[in-house]
Amino acid sequence: MRLACLVLSAAIVASMSWSAGARDVLAQAQPQAGPPGGGTTGLRGNLQTWRSTPGIRGLERAFEYLAGTDLAALPLGRTAIEGDDVYVTVTEAGTRPPEQVRFESHRRYIDIQLVVQGQEAIEVAPAASLTVVEPYDAAKDIEFYAVPESRRTIALRAGDFAVFAPGDGHRPSLHLDGPHVSRKAVVKVSVAYRDRQRAATPK
Repeated sequence: MRLACLVLSAAIVASMSWSAGARDVLAQAQPQAGPPGGGTTGLRGNLQTWRSTPGIRGLERAFEYLAGTDLAALPLGRTAIEGDDVYVTVTEAGTRPPEQVRFESHRRYIDIQLVVQGQEAIEVAPAASLTVVEPYDAAKDIEFYAVPESRRTIALRAGDFAVFAPGDGHRPSLHLDGPHVSRKAVVKVSVAYRDRQRAATPK
């Protein structure tokens, strides 16, 4: 009887030790918090249903502008929406092969990249996983990276958009099913403006 109790006690201790070790391993395996600024690694949606896109709280002013403006008639170049806090730049350019485009990210501004006409691919990866090849330029709010082995591709056609927050590395304007001329509206929303909007609007 005494021997049986000793064996049972040893088994319980071993089980507890394994459970503690397993908990440690599982804890280490949990995803870590994202980078400052709320990186999403590329939210994708369509302008017709933008209100149902998760993760865009605080960006409503930009999307209301895009949805209510004739973007095909908007002149090329920069147009202010809310001064330097929110503005749109319209471009028309051919898509490019991957070897001609670098990964980039921003710190002070969030990108909303909308394809108005044409189509393109954008490759994305967390900036924290990338190797810097050109340090951050504060005047231009941009940093460039080497192309990572692990990345994913977002396909954008007319009416589709992608959102890139600080922490989201992206390589835009790539060929999608061959070269195309893409007319794009890129809205820049300052992180400070988004945060003010979030603070002023209850969830």
